[in-house]
Amino acid sequence: MPLVILLLLLWLPVSVYASQPAPVRIAAAADLQTAMAELVEIFTQQHPQARLSVTYGSSGVFATQLRQGAPFELYFSANADYVHILHQEGLTRDAGQDYARGRLAFYSREPLTAEHAHEALNNWHQQARSTHKLSIANPRHAPYGVAAIGWLEQLGLDQELKYRLVLGENAAQSVQFVLAGAARSGIVAWPLLSTRADLPGQAWLIPEDQHPPLQQRMVLMNNASTTAQAFYDFMGSPAARERLLHYGFGPP
Repeated sequence: MPLVILLLLLWLPVSVYASQPAPVRIAAAADLQTAMAELVEIFTQQHPQARLSVTYGSSGVFATQLRQGAPFELYFSANADYVHILHQEGLTRDAGQDYARGRLAFYSREPLTAEHAHEALNNWHQQARSTHKLSIANPRHAPYGVAAIGWLEQLGLDQELKYRLVLGENAAQSVQFVLAGAARSGIVAWPLLSTRADLPGQAWLIPEDQHPPLQQRMVLMNNASTTAQAFYDFMGSPAARERLLHYGFGPP
């Protein structure tokens, strides 16, 4: 084989690979896991060249990683306070914008007769054995865990149930603990349940005035690309907000 042809064959795959844009790395609160899959699909249909890589987890853990230099370009937090901190430290382009409100729910795999969430929790508490656990997200770094503790405090059950709590690393894991049987019930993210008719058990939406607010905010990091900016703009659009409402979020 002539040397020139061999060199062309060796060069071509590298050239094609190098021409593809690097994926936009996105840090997203775990309660977005169900909704974000559809939103990314809609966006990439409109922007065929865009490549998005979404990592889901605890908002507080992401905030720590971003302060330590994690190369995310766009951050979706379940608590606006984390965004404010990053902005004050000069790590973001601006102060960001609210994109939704998180909603909290009481979820039980066991049959419970109740009309409201607090009735369902009380019924579970009366029927459950002392070994039965209640799943929540870890309040040290997960906003849904803070909201769950706030609800228990309002009901006067925080001290009584504190030794029966099992803590998920984020909102999604607290749901998984219930599904896997590590806990019989949980105080979890409603957006992870609202459209999942395939899941066992029942869920009761908790009124927002009964727990600390879950004001969710997004922000572009200083290293954000034009594609990250385009997805940020899309997530603030009426179309994206309509889909978030469909998945159980409240309006920002």
